Amino acid sequence: MAIRLSLYNFYPADFSDLTNREFYASLLMGFRVDMITLFTFSSLFVLALLFVQNTKYRVIIALIWALILNAIFVLCFSDVLYYDYIHRHMSSEIFNLGDDGDIIVGMAVGSMLPFTLGAIFLSTLFLYTIYKVFSQKLESFISGRMLIILTIITILALFLGIRNNFTGKSFGSSDAYAVNKVSSGNLALNGFFTIYRTAKTSSKHTLAKLDDAVKITQEAMQTHNAPFINKEYPLLRSYAKKETPKYNIVIVLLESFGAEHVDGFTHYKELGVTPYFKKLSNEGLKFTNFYSNGYRSIFGITSLFTGITIPTGFEYLGKGLELSNLSYLGDVAKKNGYSTLSMQAANNRSYRVDAVSHLAGFDDYYGAEDMPNVEACDEGRAPLTGTYDFNMLDFYHKKLNAMKEPFLGFAFTDSTHSDFYLPSKKFERFPHDLQNYNGALNAYIYADNAIERFMESVKKEPWFERTIFVFTSDHGSGDALNEIAKSHGRENKPLTSIEHFRIPLIIYAPKIFKHEEITTLGSHNDIFPTLVDMLGLEANITTMGSSLFDKNVHERFTYFFAGDLIGLVTNDGYIKYNFKEIVEHVGNKESVEKMKKLLFAVDTAEAGLLEKNRWAK
Repeated sequence: MAIRLSLYNFYPADFSDLTNREFYASLLMGFRVDMITLFTFSSLFVLALLFVQNTKYRVIIALIWALILNAIFVLCFSDVLYYDYIHRHMSSEIFNLGDDGDIIVGMAVGSMLPFTLGAIFLSTLFLYTIYKVFSQKLESFISGRMLIILTIITILALFLGIRNNFTGKSFGSSDAYAVNKVSSGNLALNGFFTIYRTAKTSSKHTLAKLDDAVKITQEAMQTHNAPFINKEYPLLRSYAKKETPKYNIVIVLLESFGAEHVDGFTHYKELGVTPYFKKLSNEGLKFTNFYSNGYRSIFGITSLFTGITIPTGFEYLGKGLELSNLSYLGDVAKKNGYSTLSMQAANNRSYRVDAVSHLAGFDDYYGAEDMPNVEACDEGRAPLTGTYDFNMLDFYHKKLNAMKEPFLGFAFTDSTHSDFYLPSKKFERFPHDLQNYNGALNAYIYADNAIERFMESVKKEPWFERTIFVFTSDHGSGDALNEIAKSHGRENKPLTSIEHFRIPLIIYAPKIFKHEEITTLGSHNDIFPTLVDMLGLEANITTMGSSLFDKNVHERFTYFFAGDLIGLVTNDGYIKYNFKEIVEHVGNKESVEKMKKLLFAVDTAEAGLLEKNRWAK
């Protein structure tokens, strides 16, 4: 409960919509969640200690029990810190965090060092105390009939504690919402509970009948410009070859570039941290109603490369999603005569982008280890993990110069990922911190400067006028109105949690497109088909998105995944669903019901077709 209250006090803006009654009801629900967690992982040890009298064996049992309880404590407290990045509890993604080991270790011994040392101290103290208590010889021991009675009572108590219900189904994560608000569930749940509950492999995707779900999804995505062509693969669509110039494509995926912080895209007071990015948006196609399909970098990369929102319970690309046949951006480009290139500013194996890039059809891949440090750094500020954004962008520029046209390049930045290490103090306009909001703003300033140097240099290349640049972000970043943000004069407007999914999109080619601000609803899933349509490529592909330039799409929607929640954005509003009930929505009653029907269909269709390997041919 102390950890839960720490969460509440660390992120008060996330729980500001709870009334006093709802707050206490959520805490009570949290007590139930904690009881279930502790009873589930203590029951065998409690029962064993009823029957074991030997002190040596009691100590062994108690220490194993204590190690498990200690792990629960560490994960729950780590979850409070991790919450800062995704504004929800950890779930099954923890099983993939080993891929980001260098980042985690760097944070543990860097900005998180006081917490690391505190956890080590408390863990050591706890284990030592347990050892001292259980190493004492028992003065008395219950046996015989009394032991049988006590065992029966204990089993009943443990059973009730684990189930937390007398009848019906046992308590699940969706039952933790005292009221239909995301904030209520976030306050009630603890990180360990959400981790082990989402580790189950049973499918939740039975919200509609598959055939009905496919039909509804087809109706929403219907357009004569990309017809469905195969009954066996019902969402497979055909894009006909068009006689249009095969322009080069240069994609830059920006780490944690949430629209709520970016000048030219925010709904709040501009912070003046991305002036060059704003300049680009005012010279290109500026999409202001654009969203991520998930909350982690690899989810955004998966969506961009395949046009898929990762369904709840599924692995991402590179960890199992590719076991089903998928459509890949790099493959389509290569089949249409393009050279392909992929890189990231993080270390080579981070997020498995090396393997993911090859899966997606990119011929060449580079990571931070391949990139020389050309950035001017203050003394002692050489890159620690990964490399600075300009090092990658300068390397990107040189590799593009050597590529055969037409080419498709993809690059993923890193400097706006905490810890916010920067090459020079000159970028630290605000009091710098490796973790807090001011540190993030300084990282935005640096990233914007790196983009400016990259773009101003490539403008001198002969291929520039034949090239379309695509700038977007992997996911949002949240905290637009936290306490530090308010100190920068940001208006205290109500902020719906969907704003944390909104990201910028710029399609920049001043010699090809005139500037336009576009409010068409879109997401990562739409980038793949947009490029195919824009370049006139010949392709039969399956995506959960449509070309942003296609005005004939029947109904625009964005389908996103957030751990134990799924959601849908339409032009009428949005909903979030926890596989039991709608926990957050914007829209009138009629539009909410309509969005719910479409969300159930889209979720069931995507998951069902992937499971049956009927997604792409």
